[in-house]
Amino acid sequence: MNGISSTRTFLLILITLWLFAVKAQACDKTINIGTNERYWPPYVVLKNEYLTGLEINIIKTIFKDSPFCINFTLLPNSLRALEELKHGRIDLMFAASKTRQREVYAHFSEPYREEVMLLFQHTDSANISSLTQLFKQGFTTGVNRGSFLGHAFKALSDKYSKQIVLTADADKRFALLNKKRVDFVVDDALVANYFANKYTAVLPVEQVAPVNVNNVHFMMSKKTITLNEVNIINAHIVKNKAALKALFK
Repeated sequence: MNGISSTRTFLLILITLWLFAVKAQACDKTINIGTNERYWPPYVVLKNEYLTGLEINIIKTIFKDSPFCINFTLLPNSLRALEELKHGRIDLMFAASKTRQREVYAHFSEPYREEVMLLFQHTDSANISSLTQLFKQGFTTGVNRGSFLGHAFKALSDKYSKQIVLTADADKRFALLNKKRVDFVVDDALVANYFANKYTAVLPVEQVAPVNVNNVHFMMSKKTITLNEVNIINAHIVKNKAALKALFK
C-alpha cells in the first residue's frame, strides 16, 4: 500500500508541475494596455474596479487565442496615456486614430473597427447646416480631449480654439450639452446614442454630415512591441473579423 501511495503522490506532483509549466507557457508575453476611460458606454465602463464593455470584449476576443496575456492599467487622462506609451511604460492603447505624429513613437495595428463621429445638439440649439457655420456664429462644441477628428475639424478647432470645450469624459460632455452649457458636442455615434437615450433633449444634427469616419487601431509602443509581435496581433485581428462583427450585432 505504501508503494502505491508513494506512486500516486509522485504522479500528482508530476501532474502539478506539468500544469504549472503549461500555465507558464500559455503567455509568451504580457501586454500592458493603458486606458484613461472609466465611463465611455457602450465601449468601456469601470464597475467595482473591473473594466467591461464592447471595447473590452473586442480586445479579449482578439487576444483570446494569441500567445499574449493582457493586463489593463488605468491612467488619469489621454495625454498621460500617450506619454506612458511613448516611453514604453505601457505597451498598447486601443481605439486609436493613426496620425503621422503618433507614428514616430508607435506601431499601428490593422484596423479592427470603424468609428463614426457625429455632431449632436440640444433641442434648443440653433439650426446650423455646417461646421463652418457653427464656428463662425460663435457656438461652443464639446470634444473629447486627445481625440483626432480629422484634418478638416482640426483646422477649424485650431482657428476657433476658444470655442472648443475639452473634456475627458463622455458623461460630462453630454451633461454639459443637456444643461446647455455647450451648444454642440462631437462624439462617437454609439456613445452618443447611449446618452441620447439618457438625455432626451439631445439629438443628432442630421443636416450636418459625419464629422469624421475613421478606422481605429491598436497603438503600440515601439520601445516594447516588436514588428513581429505587431504581425502576430494583426493576424489575430484578421482571424477574428467575423467574431468582432458579431459583437456589434
